[in-house]
Amino acid sequence: MPDKTELVVPEGTTAEEIIKKSNSKLLSTAVAISLEGVLQDLNSPVLQKGSFKLLTLEDTESLDILRHSCAHLMAMAIKELWPETLLAIGPTIDKGFYYDLDCEHNFTPEDFPKIEKKMKQLVKRNFRIERHEIPRTQAAAEWEKLGEIYKVELLKDITDEKVSYYTQGDFFDLCRGPHLPNVNKLKHFKILSCAGAYWRGNVNNKMLQRLYGTAFFSKEALEAHLKQIEEAKKRDHRRIGKDLDLFSFHLEGAGFPFWHPKGMLLYNNVMDYCRHEHLRAGYQEIKTPIILNEKLWRQSGHWDKYRENMYFTEIDETMHAVKPMNCPGGLLVYKSKPHSYREFPIKNFE
Repeated sequence: MPDKTELVVPEGTTAEEIIKKSNSKLLSTAVAISLEGVLQDLNSPVLQKGSFKLLTLEDTESLDILRHSCAHLMAMAIKELWPETLLAIGPTIDKGFYYDLDCEHNFTPEDFPKIEKKMKQLVKRNFRIERHEIPRTQAAAEWEKLGEIYKVELLKDITDEKVSYYTQGDFFDLCRGPHLPNVNKLKHFKILSCAGAYWRGNVNNKMLQRLYGTAFFSKEALEAHLKQIEEAKKRDHRRIGKDLDLFSFHLEGAGFPFWHPKGMLLYNNVMDYCRHEHLRAGYQEIKTPIILNEKLWRQSGHWDKYRENMYFTEIDETMHAVKPMNCPGGLLVYKSKPHSYREFPIKNFE
């Protein structure tokens, strides 16, 4: 236990029962446990010995578990409102969660209050959230029978003999977990937006509907977050850029601004200011290529750590990437000739 004492319990005792034996007062703030560094539900049996840590509302991982459980609650509410909906994936993201859905009904912000109302009704029914394990082949057969094609496809990528799924009432979903012990802890949530998302991010796959939401342990934290979102909207560069006729965005160049004359004037002024300040501080300007080959990104470590977030293209049968930062190219400039200690410090900027 965290206080270095040892507690002996029969194999298969749940974490919830262990907490009751240790300090029942902690149950009200308990979210999950960590056993030998692995997160586990309160409702799941403990099947090995090890270092036991209780996660409470104060732990950073707890908010992620809350939001993951809330994603399942939202999916459950949507399935009750639109039973024909097929479920894809519902992970947590920074400051919230989303769920990708295949539904003939086109979701709009007008649907959000209806879904939230259903979620609140489900919370009042106090469903326990429970983890189960079954053979992967059995799970695939069950989901195929239900027509849940996305779950069946996900199962094809899993090599484990057994897979876990979670239930709450009649709802169940393929998931590793962990989750909260009961839906009654999900009280402060908000559905924020909806968007289109290709299944598995592949443009050749079907376009699904992605509903974004967030959740917190307290009403105050949720309200503060929603207020922050409203304040951010007032300062949204996309809105300001359009209002001031600085730039525009177009599907033909998704994510990249098309600079208008007024915007270009502003852009060049900022660049001139940056250039002037760097030169004044003794820096020399250089410029390195936007695209560099795979060998450099492997050497720099970007390939191993950030490959999923980089953009690649093939040139002369060699893989190249749009540079995520300048320093590897800057190091090649430095490496292009021998240096004397008299040159240091060498101060370049790009």
